[in-house]
Amino acid sequence: MDVSPASLAPPAPARSPARRGLARGTWVRLALGVLGLAATALVVAGVGAELVWRTLEPALPWVPVLCLLELGRIACETVAAHRAFGARARDIPLRTLFRANLVGLSLGALAPAPRVVNETIKATMLAPHVGVPVATSAGLAMQAATLVSVGLFSIPCGVAILALGGASVWFWAALLHAVVLVGSGLALRLAMRARGPARSVARRFPRLAPGIAELSGHARLGSAWLVGPTLALVASRLFQVGQLAIGACALGASAGFAEAFAAEGVNLVALAVGVLVPGGFGATDGAFTLAAELLGTDAARATSLALLLRSMQLVWLLVASLVLFVDARRRSA
Repeated sequence: MDVSPASLAPPAPARSPARRGLARGTWVRLALGVLGLAATALVVAGVGAELVWRTLEPALPWVPVLCLLELGRIACETVAAHRAFGARARDIPLRTLFRANLVGLSLGALAPAPRVVNETIKATMLAPHVGVPVATSAGLAMQAATLVSVGLFSIPCGVAILALGGASVWFWAALLHAVVLVGSGLALRLAMRARGPARSVARRFPRLAPGIAELSGHARLGSAWLVGPTLALVASRLFQVGQLAIGACALGASAGFAEAFAAEGVNLVALAVGVLVPGGFGATDGAFTLAAELLGTDAARATSLALLLRSMQLVWLLVASLVLFVDARRRSA
């Protein structure tokens, strides 16, 4: 009979299906990230890395201006979140709400499914003030408002594309984008406010019933159409149009009203296509390059515009990381 120490040791715990699924998801995200970076490198190599750098380098001093406009976007996101929390917003210090939106938007911009990551980060940071159910309800409301606002904003972008290039594939993509996103946003909002789904989930998971009831109750407060958050998020997109216009001007490309809105239309469609790729790497850069003629510029400037926006995102990524570091030091002190 084997009585060696190895035979007496307890068996290694089996990995749960949830943990295995999480590990697989992590590997999938890493693989998509690597593929996205490789696609971006291929786009730059196809245009000419030296040419892209010569085009991009003179525009880099404009990154602080783009960062300032990004601060306007964060302020709009903060207003939208404040409206999504409704009466419970008074329980959250305004500085905390702004900090959560700064971190969420900055880190989410370079993550897969950026809005989902954004709202998850914000819910985690704000839950101590309002509780997990209310933070989750507000996050879902922001997701719905984002879908509707992006869909609505795709309409003027599609009009600009139509004016510049006629009924091109980009026009039809923007039109389809508008219909799908507005429909999805309204469906999500109606599902949140419906009592049936909440009851069904509560019956299946009785331990979660109190939290689900609180989440559902908060979702039914206020307007079903989320007018306040949607308008604030539309204003956020206007700041992004300004970033594209200034970036194009810094690169020596056409920076007219129509070109800026058309570039935003291409950007929104590319983000939708590459939603699962971290930061939309490859999708956004490739879309700008393919749409160069539509935007009235050449491939080098179009590619450089995408990279210039990424430079701004990296600055805010560092800012968000510093904010999290300072918060962690303060809690541990």
